[in-house]
Amino acid sequence: MQTHQYSKLLVAEIKEKYGEIIGGYDLAKLLGYKSTASFRQAISRNQIPFSTFNIENRKGRFAYTNDVLDWLTNLKNKGDI
Repeated sequence: MQTHQYSKLLVAEIKEKYGEIIGGYDLAKLLGYKSTASFRQAISRNQIPFSTFNIENRKGRFAYTNDVLDWLTNLKNKGDI
């Protein structure tokens, strides 16, 4: 029960901090990349486990916060983190 409550708090915290869309450096860090260059390399190799997209007139790649949270939750459930 405590783990579920912790997960809810983490979701709320991430959504409050980043909003509905995460991009650039913040997205790279949440995925565990040490730099945006390594994140870009992973994108070019199709190694990101969810869809990312461009936003017109903005640099970098973006993802929906819910997609990132779903991925993180799935990792936790599989025991990878």
